[in-house]
Amino acid sequence: MNKINNSEEIKKILYHLNKQEFDFALEEIQNLSVKFPNDLTLNKLFASIYFKKSDWRNAIKYNKKILVNGKDKYLTYINIGTAYFKLGEIHKSIEAFKKSIEDNSNFEITYNNLAISYIEIGLYEEAFINFIKTLRVNKKNNFANKNLIYLLNFINPKNIGDHDLIEINYEIKKLVNQLEDNNINKINFIKETINQSDNIIKKYYKNLFFEETQIYRKNSQNLNCNRHFKVFKKFNIIPEFCFSCYKVQINLKSVIDLIKLYFIFDKINLKNNNTRKCAIELRDKVKGNYKGYIYCSELIEATKIKEKLNKILFNEKLNNFKIEIKHGCTEYYKSYPKFKKINFEGEQEFNYNENWRKQENIIDKLEPIRSEENKKILVQSSKGINLSDILIIKNWISYAHIIGDHSYKKIYDNHIDISFMSNILQNQINFRVNQLEN
Repeated sequence: MNKINNSEEIKKILYHLNKQEFDFALEEIQNLSVKFPNDLTLNKLFASIYFKKSDWRNAIKYNKKILVNGKDKYLTYINIGTAYFKLGEIHKSIEAFKKSIEDNSNFEITYNNLAISYIEIGLYEEAFINFIKTLRVNKKNNFANKNLIYLLNFINPKNIGDHDLIEINYEIKKLVNQLEDNNINKINFIKETINQSDNIIKKYYKNLFFEETQIYRKNSQNLNCNRHFKVFKKFNIIPEFCFSCYKVQINLKSVIDLIKLYFIFDKINLKNNNTRKCAIELRDKVKGNYKGYIYCSELIEATKIKEKLNKILFNEKLNNFKIEIKHGCTEYYKSYPKFKKINFEGEQEFNYNENWRKQENIIDKLEPIRSEENKKILVQSSKGINLSDILIIKNWISYAHIIGDHSYKKIYDNHIDISFMSNILQNQINFRVNQLEN
């Protein structure tokens, strides 16, 4: 072993690795493996290089060889599980991460990885349990903490004592039910909900932040937006899917109306339970500060939802709102101005170019083909106010405070921490202030 480690061949391999010349390094390792078959050091080098090259099959092959004689098997199983995940073989990745835990039950990364695998196939309860296990190993693990808060949008854990976040979420839901039963007016309901929820949180955490700024109510349809943007960014073409994507967009003038819209979106009944979100605008030089969106799969659906929502917004007395239908995503408009135009009477002026399909296929071939049992499964959001919502609304209030929108004072009395939002807004505060006046 030492003879190999100290050899000139190994030095040459390490030289290539440092320069990220992986193919040259592989050639040297292959030559050396003829003299030293199944050597542990060489197998580790093979496994490492194939991992860096995203050659997941060979990475698995050599990591399995390492298991025969290698120490710290839990680390090797993590590598195997990660490679299976990259291949879209989620159940095999779960098996590997479980074996890693059997070898070492005190390694937080494994629980995180296992939880992510469970999320991928829609097993959110199991994911939640494993993020809690992460925090039992390291209570300061921010990734696990953030994901616990996120998952409370979809599940209602029964064992309240398992973690403080579960108890907070339970108390907030209980509070909201009590306030609704009292039939207080809308503004007082919002005010009591936010302030009392904030006080509940502070019983458990001195400072609890959630670094998100958008509140979703999701259905189980996968819009696959990340994939579509990959296509657009790589080839500057609009994916076929996006031609059937319309959204009802609501522009608002104050944070208090954004919060009202959030409550409307939580309660609204739509035939297809369309995915909807409320958000503060953070994109550079994009007009408007407060927005809501409902995503639709056809223009007729969007038109019907717009009519229904318009009546609701008037009845709820939202001020100076603008409601319109938009086509696809704003990012496409600069390259394809005609895509922005919508014909409400017949065929659209701008349609999908069949020549673009080859380029879409190039992106799709980069992703593994998944079996039915390994396909990605999305879970729809549960209705009702939760911890995640309250923390995001507090970020909205911080945003409003920074840009000079004082409408929040009608519904929020507590101290406002602006540190998180200030970092995001540091280069666009003047623009956002001007948007309040336009």
